[in-house]
Amino acid sequence: MKPVLELQKIHKEFPGIVANDQIDLTLNRGEVHTILGENGAGKSTLMNIISGLYVPDSGSIFLEGKPLYIKNPAQAIAHGVGMVHQHFMLIPNHTVSENIILGTPQTFRLQKSRVRQQINELGTRYGLVLNPDLRVQDLSVGEQQKVEILKVLFRGAKILILDEPTAVLTPQESEALYKILHQMKKDGHSILFISHKMKEVIELSDRITVLRHGKVKATRNRGETNPSELARLMMGESTIQTPEIKTKASQFTSDQSQNTTIVRLKNAGLRHELGHWLLQNINMEIRAGQIVGLAGVAGSGQASLAEVLVGLRNLDTGEYQFAGEEKKGASVSELIHKGVGYIPEDRKRYGIAPHLEVA
Repeated sequence: MKPVLELQKIHKEFPGIVANDQIDLTLNRGEVHTILGENGAGKSTLMNIISGLYVPDSGSIFLEGKPLYIKNPAQAIAHGVGMVHQHFMLIPNHTVSENIILGTPQTFRLQKSRVRQQINELGTRYGLVLNPDLRVQDLSVGEQQKVEILKVLFRGAKILILDEPTAVLTPQESEALYKILHQMKKDGHSILFISHKMKEVIELSDRITVLRHGKVKATRNRGETNPSELARLMMGESTIQTPEIKTKASQFTSDQSQNTTIVRLKNAGLRHELGHWLLQNINMEIRAGQIVGLAGVAGSGQASLAEVLVGLRNLDTGEYQFAGEEKKGASVSELIHKGVGYIPEDRKRYGIAPHLEVA
């Protein structure tokens, strides 16, 4: 069977580093081909070359057996190659439909009703149903990823590249993504899947190519390998030992009495700007020395609750006490001063300022 996509001797260097070193790779129609490797192995660079973000220093790409020269993402999508990046390429204050059609050749000629129809049809077929009129900034991370997938499908992509798509997803969202990929396979789409999560690699892949230090170490069919072999190929060790880890409950016990209540919410309620409830009648206590987990599918209110606790949002109803003091309406700086820290769901967007130095 002739591969739908073939890479021959792809080479790419950056100052001081060889990112891709003479890479050979094939992708068959209706296949999930996983590119496995540690951080820095060259996975994302290779996918950026295929999707047109980078131009290789040397080597050749063939599509359906014909030479393919890709100089930018527009050329890639014109040939049916689309990429869903690990860090989404969306405009937060635009709607779902606006993000999907933005940049398409017919953007200014598309009828809104026709766009909505196509989005709904794609969403229904692949389990990507979203309200086209919602703004991206109001969506969860998992829902934003659905927008990215809809973008490439709307543009007619038959080859999809997914760069560590489950890195930002909950387990439930990851399972939903797996179902989407299985349906795409049935429809003849070919998928390049970047990951370093062994469990999902074994479950999803038809074939697996391992990269290490920019080179292909091996390509295996799923049934011909196992996690131990793949780990050895990734890390370059003949034997990988997993030390037994023993923990004691006392390791997680605070010096403070566990009877001390640090956080108390009473009948807490928070409304969205559009009027619906994000949180309603929440009652919760967190005591010193406790680890409290909040579980729920996307949109259940976990992110909103975290934003309340750190002062990014103020409750509309109810009480919020921290260390015995009323903090409803407290500022972020005040709560940080009290010892509240926050690592947001979307760390790149909300947790850091990428243009600033680490210090």
